[in-house]
Amino acid sequence: MTELGSRSALPDRDTVARESPWRDLLLNTLPGVAAGAQLTGLLFFLNPRIPFGFGPLARGILLLGGLGGLTSGLLLSLFTWRRPGRARRWLGWALTVVLGATAIGDWLHASWFAFYLPPGINVRLIKVAVWLTAGSLLCFYTALLHSLHRRPYGRRSQFGLWAVALASLFVLVERREAFVPEPQPATQPASFEREARPTVIVVGLEGATLDAVLPLASRDQVPFLAGLLEEGAYARLSTLGPLAGNALWTTIATGKYPYKHGILGSSVYSATLLADDAVLRLLPFGLDFPNLRRLGWERRPVTARDREAIAGWQVLARFGEPTGLIGWPATVFDDERLAFAFSDRYFRNDLGLGSARPPELAERGILFRLAVDELDPTLVTPFGREVPHPILRALAADLWRESLATFLIGQERPARALFLMLPGLGDLSRRYFGGFSAVYFDGVRDPRSQAAAGYVTAYYRHVDAFLASLWGRIEGPKLLVVVSAHGTDAPSGWRKLQAQLTGSTLSGTFSDESEGLLIVKGRGLEPGAFIDGASIVDVLPTLLYSLGLPIAQDLDGRVLTSAFEPAHLARYPLTFVPSYEGLSPSGATPPSGSASE
Repeated sequence: MTELGSRSALPDRDTVARESPWRDLLLNTLPGVAAGAQLTGLLFFLNPRIPFGFGPLARGILLLGGLGGLTSGLLLSLFTWRRPGRARRWLGWALTVVLGATAIGDWLHASWFAFYLPPGINVRLIKVAVWLTAGSLLCFYTALLHSLHRRPYGRRSQFGLWAVALASLFVLVERREAFVPEPQPATQPASFEREARPTVIVVGLEGATLDAVLPLASRDQVPFLAGLLEEGAYARLSTLGPLAGNALWTTIATGKYPYKHGILGSSVYSATLLADDAVLRLLPFGLDFPNLRRLGWERRPVTARDREAIAGWQVLARFGEPTGLIGWPATVFDDERLAFAFSDRYFRNDLGLGSARPPELAERGILFRLAVDELDPTLVTPFGREVPHPILRALAADLWRESLATFLIGQERPARALFLMLPGLGDLSRRYFGGFSAVYFDGVRDPRSQAAAGYVTAYYRHVDAFLASLWGRIEGPKLLVVVSAHGTDAPSGWRKLQAQLTGSTLSGTFSDESEGLLIVKGRGLEPGAFIDGASIVDVLPTLLYSLGLPIAQDLDGRVLTSAFEPAHLARYPLTFVPSYEGLSPSGATPPSGSASE
């Protein structure tokens, strides 16, 4: 295909004189067009919900390929303009870089977003990366031979490079078009008899980790949490990468991987230039669409309308259980059957329509908001004399949610299920967990580390006191679930070196290796049981089983049976239904589930 090893005579003066600078400009645009085309294809791989066809693809290539071609044309022309033959010599190297970089990008995206993309499309993206790697090697071999032997590019060599560029585009289109989404399981409407269930409280603690709870419990610093560990079951939860808070907390709420529930980040981007109503949920690394609004890209925060799977609070609400929601991510415009709902945006002073309901509670909830200078001194004193402002800000934010939850639980007709999210511990752990770890695990005694350890300890003690107070307000049978979507680690490896160089050794780190925690207390649980091999997708199935409900077969998680007493498992065997997605709100007939030991 290419004239890799052929000998070619050097061009004569007449041939050089006929070299057109505009032809060189055209050659310089080719690498940028190829990069833009590959980037367009990657957008369609990362967003399989966008209709894939000639029109959307052509518009994407025209936009991104045009921008890329313009960029590479201007950049390369600075070095090749009116320099005969240089554009040809650089073309092979430029295509090598472009195809090699896009191949690496496809490999990385397929691996990094493993839980955020359907399995089938991951495999096809990897195949595209293989082909691009081969094309890059071919371009490199061609460019290297011509450079070593100082041979000008003949027509066949130029044609070969163009053919490689077009073939890379063909492979991209063919592989993406070959993807067919797996058929969704039939969602048979399900309804159930109303029966007495315990009051359930689910508390999400951002950044909470057993690496802090266990040593604090052994020192009697968190007596309520220590009691939960002794009387209930607990686990380290493996999390998912990349750490996108909205995606992980929605995974806990739905029991499904992000590619199924549809919440993949904090924002989505409209892409009407690609297709009507097209929405980009994932972006390639380093692509900042807010800067391209004039080209038709618009950014907005994710809401519950972007979620494509039913959440646990919706399941309970449709069973007729009064259910409340406070501060859980991605819950704006949530299910109207909820007794009350306050989104996470509500607590960031976004008090607009849909951030909370019902309206009368939304207005009353503002009264519970605290400024930093309004904090009760008895709550601030455990943190020391001079408390950093970020700690006070995190404490005030959590107290708003806590006081609102306490108020609503204490009503005459309280919610029978409450999902509450407290982010303050995550903010504090990110700043000071490294110091806590140094003191508790490494025996460090320098004043800065001890102060940081004191901050973390005081915040866990605050959370412990709140949980004890909330638990004590509930009468009758009750179930408590304390969960974190990911934990916090002290800097280690290259992160430790980076922390030492930047002077941030007191800080903590979040990564996909930072295990979250699960602590459950309620009926039938094995006292003091440690659950091995648990994941964040297992939280909802375990919660449903604890409440005596069947497990939907379309969930990605499993019931953590090792958390329960054998007698309880024998008396209440697991039952299953196809899905909760078609759950009827009437609640009139018994389930048609199958029992399984």
